[in-house]
Amino acid sequence: MRGLKNFNTFIYKFTRYEFWPWYLIFLPLLPIYVYGVIRTRKLLYFTAANPSIDMGGFFGERKDEILALIPNEYKASSINVTNGLTLDLAKKVLAENNLQLPLILKPNVGERGNGVRLIHTLEDMVSYAANESEFLIQEYIDYPLELGILYSRMPSEQMGIVSSMAEKEFLRVKGDGVSTVGELLQSTPRNNIYYPLVASDYTERLAIVPALEEDFIVHRIGNHIKGTRFIDANKHITKELNQVFTTLSNELTGVFYGRYDLKVPSYKDLQAGKNIKIFELNGVSSEPGHIYDQNTVFTAYYDLAEHWLRLIAISHQNIKKGVKTTPLSKFLLQVKNHFFG
Repeated sequence: MRGLKNFNTFIYKFTRYEFWPWYLIFLPLLPIYVYGVIRTRKLLYFTAANPSIDMGGFFGERKDEILALIPNEYKASSINVTNGLTLDLAKKVLAENNLQLPLILKPNVGERGNGVRLIHTLEDMVSYAANESEFLIQEYIDYPLELGILYSRMPSEQMGIVSSMAEKEFLRVKGDGVSTVGELLQSTPRNNIYYPLVASDYTERLAIVPALEEDFIVHRIGNHIKGTRFIDANKHITKELNQVFTTLSNELTGVFYGRYDLKVPSYKDLQAGKNIKIFELNGVSSEPGHIYDQNTVFTAYYDLAEHWLRLIAISHQNIKKGVKTTPLSKFLLQVKNHFFG
């Protein structure tokens, strides 16, 4: 039976592009990259889109440096840890920075949710620190709505646009009053994909029996790698929202293209620019999250192509204004250190 479930899961992943390797998603867009090279006459043109972020935020950027660009009123509190932790030191760090459990821990340099944990005890924090040379301790924002909002602005224009909004639905199961979380996860192809993850991160949860019709959230980290489903929320994009993010982004000198990952109590608050808590800002490698909730891969490719063309236009304007692209030697060294070091 387990073998049949695994086969069904394989077919499910194969037929849904949200689970394809990143290179399969982006390889068909190679002609657009080549067009950008020809138009800008720069091999690494995209690194000029965000002058204030190392390599434009393509990869390997430090999260603490990017968060430092965001006004305090809009972001979750966070601190960078570089020297490991003992229990006493962990208590001191939290007290000095007015942070309380639970907390989010994440590598200061990392992508796609790798290494992100929600921890509830100081012992968990010390254990995490033993395996990470440098990481962020970040305030856990318990707001009901988590979003990925991609915003960009042409350097020559005053007003920018929100071009993608994805609502994040955490990994969850619907209780029947009899089955365990583990059994419920294995009962659907998508959730079965994440059974090994839950078995590793939260073994004790597999034995819980949710009540009848209980909506049990299994994992509260809003990354696809943690089981989160991205829901197209573009219907909530308005002129007012464009103004909110233009006002916010104008305070971030040298940032023209990126995706804000944030929490907010409601869409009403979001439209008013109230109670927004940003916990991450990704640069030019940002994906428009809504594409993973499209009917066909062709629709997703069309939307991706539109975003890449806008990124090219932004980069081109910055290059013409004198912004330098990342030297190829530095780029290749970063690739070596980041992926093979």
